[in-house]
Amino acid sequence: METGNRKILVYQPIYVWLGLAVTLALLATAAYLLFERGKFHAGSGLEKLARQRNELEGRVAELHKENLRLREQLAVAQRSSEIDRRASLEVRREFSSLQDELLELRKEVDFYRGIVSPGDTQPGLRIQRFQLEPSAESGRVFYALTLTQVKRNERYVRGVVEMEVEGLEDGTPKVLVFRNLAEDNTRALKYKFRYFQNFEGDIWIPPQFEPKKVRVLLKPEGKGQPPRVEKLMDWPT
Repeated sequence: METGNRKILVYQPIYVWLGLAVTLALLATAAYLLFERGKFHAGSGLEKLARQRNELEGRVAELHKENLRLREQLAVAQRSSEIDRRASLEVRREFSSLQDELLELRKEVDFYRGIVSPGDTQPGLRIQRFQLEPSAESGRVFYALTLTQVKRNERYVRGVVEMEVEGLEDGTPKVLVFRNLAEDNTRALKYKFRYFQNFEGDIWIPPQFEPKKVRVLLKPEGKGQPPRVEKLMDWPT
């Protein structure tokens, strides 16, 4: 109301409360909208992360399968390589064995050729081969002897083989008779053949005896036989 020139303002609190309520309502609505928006974006982000996680898990599974496949391929390759290596080694061994066998066959061919076609060799009885091979057992020695008859194969030659081992015993020269050294010293080595004959066996050398040379004697028996043959050889070291 107005009194003269003065204005009197009447305080009405209802309008203040009404404005405050409206403001609070607006704030609540804004907060709700912001919450919903954040929830929406958060849900979208979670879905995206879930998709990425599923994709990564799928990729990990694929890589695991690929790793297993590569491991299997590597194992197969390694087995194949080992098989190839063993096969190659076996081929080399077999080739070496065949070479040795071929060399032995050539020696045998040369041996028989020497008997059948001796060339300028004098006819008669001869020592074609004599070998001594010490074994792993101390004092034991393997011997191999081959006798041949050259250019007189129409008849047999017969006789006795004698061998002696010359050496030192306690520094003193000594000769050991082969029959006393042989494993079976009850039998003499007798030969009878037209082309060739082989002998082989073991002899025993006393530990105190140091062999130096071995002498092989062929003593024919009977009429019309070739002269005796004697050969002195160094003891193999």
